[in-house]
Amino acid sequence: MELERKIYHEQIRLIYNQGPVLVVGATLCAFIITLFLWRHLPQSTLLFWLSAVAVSSVLRVWVIAVYLKADRQTREQPVWGTFFWLGTLTAGMIWGVWPLMFYQLYTTEYLLLISTIFAGMVAVSAASGCVYLPSFLSFSIPLTLPLAITHILSGNDSLVLTGMLLIMFLAVNFFLAVRGQRQYRELIRSQFENQVLMERLAGEKRIAERAIVAKSRFLAAASHDLRQPLHAMGLFLSALRRREDEPAKIEILNDMSKSAEALNGLFNSLLDVSRLDAEIIDFNPSHLVASDMFDALRAQFVQQAEEKGVQLSVDARSHVFFCDAILLERVLRNLVSNAIQYTNHGTISMRCEDHVEGSKMVILRDTGIGIPPDATEDVFSEYYQLNNPSRDRSNGLGLGLAIVRRLCELMDMPLEMESVEGQGTIFRLIVPGGDPAQLVAQEDDEPSTLQTAGRQVLVIDDEVQVLQSMRHLLEGWGITVMLAESARDALKVMALSDGTPDLIISDFRLRDNLNGVDAVAVVRESLESSIPAIIVTGDTSPARLREVSDTGLHVMHKPVKSEELQALIQRLTDGSQRAAAGAAGLVSDETTSNGATIRPTWQSPEIEVA
Repeated sequence: MELERKIYHEQIRLIYNQGPVLVVGATLCAFIITLFLWRHLPQSTLLFWLSAVAVSSVLRVWVIAVYLKADRQTREQPVWGTFFWLGTLTAGMIWGVWPLMFYQLYTTEYLLLISTIFAGMVAVSAASGCVYLPSFLSFSIPLTLPLAITHILSGNDSLVLTGMLLIMFLAVNFFLAVRGQRQYRELIRSQFENQVLMERLAGEKRIAERAIVAKSRFLAAASHDLRQPLHAMGLFLSALRRREDEPAKIEILNDMSKSAEALNGLFNSLLDVSRLDAEIIDFNPSHLVASDMFDALRAQFVQQAEEKGVQLSVDARSHVFFCDAILLERVLRNLVSNAIQYTNHGTISMRCEDHVEGSKMVILRDTGIGIPPDATEDVFSEYYQLNNPSRDRSNGLGLGLAIVRRLCELMDMPLEMESVEGQGTIFRLIVPGGDPAQLVAQEDDEPSTLQTAGRQVLVIDDEVQVLQSMRHLLEGWGITVMLAESARDALKVMALSDGTPDLIISDFRLRDNLNGVDAVAVVRESLESSIPAIIVTGDTSPARLREVSDTGLHVMHKPVKSEELQALIQRLTDGSQRAAAGAAGLVSDETTSNGATIRPTWQSPEIEVA
């Protein structure tokens, strides 16, 4: 059996590792005894015995050295165990013959002393040789039995008793050595079994990691492919709404838009996780008025709560936070939305209190269904949902609390949860306190009425549907549109056009392994001008998001909301100062639901909650 073979070779390795100390110790002991008996016994015979001990020790040390220097394959040869016990057998015979050579010359006291020395050597051999039992037997038996038998046959009562005690002592140590070897083998067996388990665990980990990578690739590919038609549909709906004035048809368009926005929310949940995986979310703390954020959240969710018969209340008092406004708002929004989703009656309250060392504690309490004790960790896992076995898409993807935990870890804000099944849940979030004296008034950089008429925009996309939907939408805003499927087409279109574009809108992923960044560079080089540009992407893979973020261009994620696109177009093309900022490619990817840079505000997009 393979495991038994490994255990045997491990025993041999351990006994060889102990070998040098045992050999050197026995040799020194022989040298000391020779000096002690030098004047009492024939010196030539003593020298002959000591020489035999020395030669045996040298040979044993040489064999041990060869083994220790050998490679793994050589060590696994079966002869090494035989070599070792042959060495201990030789040493035991040399030691065992010594007292017999001078037995008639010793007094009883010397014989008792020698018997004591031999008993000590047997004990040491049992302690060290139990790793490999043949080494103990091959040394202790030839060492002890000849002297014990000679004692018993001597006729001296004291020596007879000593001989019998030596045999008993050898038997006891044999029993202990056998048990010790059994324990050693069990330990070695456990070591190898644990090693096998660790290897299996490592293999399972690699399989899981490959599955995660495959899942991320699938989600990224599926998200990109599905975002394309969703992006085009949203633009078509926006363009159609501007051209329709019949209330019944407008209501149908609004219902279609809500369905598209719901699907967009699901995609944005995946996008949030991918952005966290890509580590491209920045943490920019500032001093914030808690009541402004709380009131805005209540205004957003109060109607949804009333439709379920739930009372939603907030109380921020006059507290001030020092935190990233956008990320904190996302955390609180996910928590409130999650509470409304799982509360069918009663109340939901969110309040802020003073905490230790100037920090603030946000407490969100609901009277919902609660969380079972065995699911308190699972609810923070990705794609986990309570009471949604049918995976109803209206309940999200099960990413809300996973996003909450990861954002709290990013901001280093402790999050605690208490829940009683059937009674409700309490979340406690510790937020750093801010300084009221350092509050900066929010300025609204976005005009109340968007005016983009008269601009010229170059749109580059290899999807005909997206090009046509973008054309209908932009022309509805009074924008002159140039359409191109690649950078080469863009150069042709500009050559046949009377004017030059004020802005470039390009898809990131184009045909022939090219991307929108390359297309923007080609157009800018042709015009010899760093005109502002927007990169639109449907990718959600962490690597691709990091790549897009590193381009230094304005980024929007499909499906693009028409009002956000129009606001960004106006900001980048309205006035020389704004155009210069756009040409410099300043990036901010936290202000809209799709990552576009519009204005510094903490009012972030709606995040789909599990």
